Amino acid sequence: MSEGPVEPVLCHSHVGNGLAELTLFIPPDLAQCEGHFPGQPVLPGVVQVDWAVLLAARHLGLAIESAQKLQVKFRRVTVPGMTVVLRLQHVPARRRLTFEYRCEDDILSSGSIALPQS
Repeated sequence: MSEGPVEPVLCHSHVGNGLAELTLFIPPDLAQCEGHFPGQPVLPGVVQVDWAVLLAARHLGLAIESAQKLQVKFRRVTVPGMTVVLRLQHVPARRRLTFEYRCEDDILSSGSIALPQS
């Protein structure tokens, strides 16, 4: 893997009531895009899920050791150099974290992750 960054750059955040909206810039030299795919790098889906888990821990205080029982739908390709909005929502009654990556009015990907019982 290259020595490039492994996380997006947080440009702006709004957090409250179990909801976080994070504006993220995806660096052009992101390490996880190396070799995925040569000539036209794409942000891997597993990285999008990993970031949702990582950023939910940081901004919503959710402790998710691993993403299990997850559902993900990829609608548009996400590429390095993009600025996206990641919307994270904790739904306690359903023990779920939902996430959605958007670029302007386009939904790039969305999904949900089951949370462990507390």
